[in-house]
Amino acid sequence: MLGKSSGFTTLIKKEIPDIIITHCFLHRHALASKTLPTNLKEVMTTAVKVVHFIRARALHHRLFKVLCQEMGSEHEVLLYYAEVRWLSRGQVMKRLYELREEISYFLIERQSSLSKYFDSVEFVHGLAYLTDIFSHLNEVNISIQGKEVTIMDASEKINAFVSKISLWKRRLQSENLPNFPTLEQELSTNNIALSSSMKTQICEHLDVLENSFGNYFDFTFSKSEIWLRNPFLVDLNTIDDSDLVKDELIDLRSKEMARHDFQTKNLIEFWCSLTMAYPRAVSRAMKFLIPFATTYLCESGFSTMVTIKTKSRNRLDIKDDMRVALSNTVPDFKAILQSKQQQMSH
Repeated sequence: MLGKSSGFTTLIKKEIPDIIITHCFLHRHALASKTLPTNLKEVMTTAVKVVHFIRARALHHRLFKVLCQEMGSEHEVLLYYAEVRWLSRGQVMKRLYELREEISYFLIERQSSLSKYFDSVEFVHGLAYLTDIFSHLNEVNISIQGKEVTIMDASEKINAFVSKISLWKRRLQSENLPNFPTLEQELSTNNIALSSSMKTQICEHLDVLENSFGNYFDFTFSKSEIWLRNPFLVDLNTIDDSDLVKDELIDLRSKEMARHDFQTKNLIEFWCSLTMAYPRAVSRAMKFLIPFATTYLCESGFSTMVTIKTKSRNRLDIKDDMRVALSNTVPDFKAILQSKQQQMSH
């Protein structure tokens, strides 16, 4: 799709040079967050094996659930890990860490060789770190989902996350762990310090994460385009005098009604309402507002379809149902039913 020589985007750009191509921010986020150093990757692999050992066998799953009930655990089941589900890693690691004592007891009882890992301080610390870092990644992932998220919103949140990584690394090196609460709690509970080898692994992972995000996310917009975020606050001196958009912005800033509209409408609605009055500014703004930042709408559409078209309704023609479910406009069902009743009475 994105090949530089013969990919879809290259071929279509030859026919339509001005077309805007964007790579889903959610997909890029998932790709950028996959890399792990050797030791942490082993922790991740072992964690997945543990989950499968308990969840993939019905007897083990039932026995583990009974064990958690007897021990008064907050949770009773482990969560499945799926590579294609981008948010699953953080949730799986968190649940695994919270039930680590129950899991250790269960694995010993079942005479599994996996039980030895839960006696390893390095493994537990690695599990705690993965719980924290994947939780951060999940937060970023969720923040760039939504119907009205633009490529500017998504890029700003990604850039903010990448900028924090180096700060987290410096704090970690000075034994300050507020950004990794699970790891910090684990260390304080057992009154031990983080080993130098684990600290090195975590720092390496943060470096790799920062570089990986830098390679996948290279979207920036110049300071001269910042006006489209808020045309009433931006310093017009940052816009070149040869740019004719500057004339329209000067005129726009003198309109009190436009200022009121900006405060009451979202960004896309605001610029769409100015299409006739300020065509140059609107045309420039739309290049950043129209492109989809993610495949969120497509994914939500598939989720809606799966909910509506179940196995027991597999012959249902869902076109009209999907339209109602996905539309922002709520139909006047009362008026529709009344018209149908009148038609039937005739």
